[in-house]
Amino acid sequence: MRRSALTLLLLLCAACARTSSSSVVPRRGPPVTVVPPELALESGYSPWAISMPFGLAQDGSALVLRFLERAEASGARYLSNVQVVFVADDAGTSMECRTNLMPEGAIPPWKPLIRTAMAAGEYAPLKLVSRPVPDVVVSCQETWAVTMVPQAIRVSNAGGAHPGELTVGGNMVRRPEVRCGPVATMRLLTRYAFEDAVSYVPPRIERMGKHRPELKLQETEAECYPRDPASPGVNRIEAMAYGGAGPRAAFLDGPMTPMEAPRSAPQMDL
Repeated sequence: MRRSALTLLLLLCAACARTSSSSVVPRRGPPVTVVPPELALESGYSPWAISMPFGLAQDGSALVLRFLERAEASGARYLSNVQVVFVADDAGTSMECRTNLMPEGAIPPWKPLIRTAMAAGEYAPLKLVSRPVPDVVVSCQETWAVTMVPQAIRVSNAGGAHPGELTVGGNMVRRPEVRCGPVATMRLLTRYAFEDAVSYVPPRIERMGKHRPELKLQETEAECYPRDPASPGVNRIEAMAYGGAGPRAAFLDGPMTPMEAPRSAPQMDL
């Protein structure tokens, strides 16, 4: 009977391990670093293209973190040219809109000015849309906690000739205490029309920093242009990776279809 119970327990543990392994990407080396292209080339590693498609209603913060995990799973040491790419429509014209995630201080000062001017109305997908969206914030409040402070008390006997019995009692004490927890709320989100069309929530840099304190990124203004018919027709995150075992190293979830890449570098679809 005990052997049967032990066998059942081992089977359940193995099933749990298989279930969790499909959603968690193991880190096989040091964390990947996002750097400007010129610094990545100085590393001496051969570059290769890496891409991860995504669907509707995605949280950009979680999406970027997962992309970095997949790059690390392939052994990549550096990433450059990290871009979030969307396929959009502008009055029947297929467009490609993208934002760049770059290290702090790497954006030339003139680029945001041009992209802000484009957002003023050159392309419909670049219009800004504001709407309330669900959010979760951490709220803290001070409360009074009641605790019992234990105290040993010796109770004297009736005759008084012998020491009394030792008992443990206590006093109730009220102390101030700060308690924090998640609270569901709403916030006003302003995003591009091409992001709003697929219910995409742009990445929040401060939230990603809580998971990866070493990650110091900034997101550029978006730009749109007519889509090249040869480019992939899906929303995706893409970048150039340096180091690691190359494209096939991150095929962790079974067979995947490689997406088209520049001729100068191999391509991997995560």
